Amino acid sequence: MIFSPLLDRRRLIFNTNAVIIFLVIILTLLKQVITGFESPPIPAFIVVAGAVWNLVYLRRGGSLDIAAWLLISLLLFGLAFGGFNNYGFWGPVVLLAPLISIFALLLINSRAAVVVLVLVTLILSGLVFVDIVGILPPNTNTSATMLLGRFIALMALCLVSTWVVWLFATTSKQLLEKIEKQSITDYLTEIMNRRGIEIILSREIARARRTDTWLSVIMIDVDFFKRFNDNHGHQAGDRCLIQVADIIQSCMARQTDLLGRFGGEEFMVILPDTNIEGAAKVAESIRLCILKNNILYGASNANPLSVTLGVAGARGTAVTSVDQLIRLADDALYRGKHQGRNCVVTEGVDDDS
Repeated sequence: MIFSPLLDRRRLIFNTNAVIIFLVIILTLLKQVITGFESPPIPAFIVVAGAVWNLVYLRRGGSLDIAAWLLISLLLFGLAFGGFNNYGFWGPVVLLAPLISIFALLLINSRAAVVVLVLVTLILSGLVFVDIVGILPPNTNTSATMLLGRFIALMALCLVSTWVVWLFATTSKQLLEKIEKQSITDYLTEIMNRRGIEIILSREIARARRTDTWLSVIMIDVDFFKRFNDNHGHQAGDRCLIQVADIIQSCMARQTDLLGRFGGEEFMVILPDTNIEGAAKVAESIRLCILKNNILYGASNANPLSVTLGVAGARGTAVTSVDQLIRLADDALYRGKHQGRNCVVTEGVDDDS
């Protein structure tokens, strides 16, 4: 399947069936009105009946591959016998031939599309041959009638092709958006991952340099997290990290403040338009919130889970790079660990510089 999982394949095949039924019925009625109901459209009846059965089959949870191939087979049948009954290569049915390989690509895969394209080519070649040798049913229509029929078929081809291209473009856009979101989202906590942090931080640095404003970051490390994992297990550790992320998020009052998981049990908060003093206050609020939630390390350790926080910031052109802020915050965090953990340490440019 070449399309995104965002697009339900069963729904796609079902909708394509419905489009084919509608298209065949409308084109058949127009053809009968234009030609004066000269003969019963047997191939059209078979295609519609088969497509309706396919809808019922899909509704009952039938195989998607079988349903897709049945629909393609019905279209090939309609091209072959409908084309033969409707004046061969000069009739309007052959104009719809490109849709069959497009639907094969859309509903099945590229290999199926190649096979179907070969079959379509053989059918069209056969229609040309029987036209050349003169074994087609006689054409009793006027040139104006045939021209109108081909015009209607060509318009139907344009409409359905536009629908297919729109579907492909819409689905591709959704897929790209999903991939982009997943590439910057942490799979466990569903906040930004390290790549997302670096992308956002790079944008905020450019803005801070352009507007000569402050930019601060907070590096947060869960203290003795290995001890928590050893006591509770890694699944409980994962739930703990999710809870910690939620607690940190609750301490961020502004929508412009962003949280990400830097890696392992380390988190980072990005605080635009915030000096070191303001960032330190946010960090202290986070530290106290974590303690208040009383997440215990284990039955043998009554101390609540704590975090160590390193704060770094700079203003305007003093903000030189992503690495600069991360290094400063990491240095502050390192000093905090050596000071006994469960504390806030700052590093960077003073507010009055």
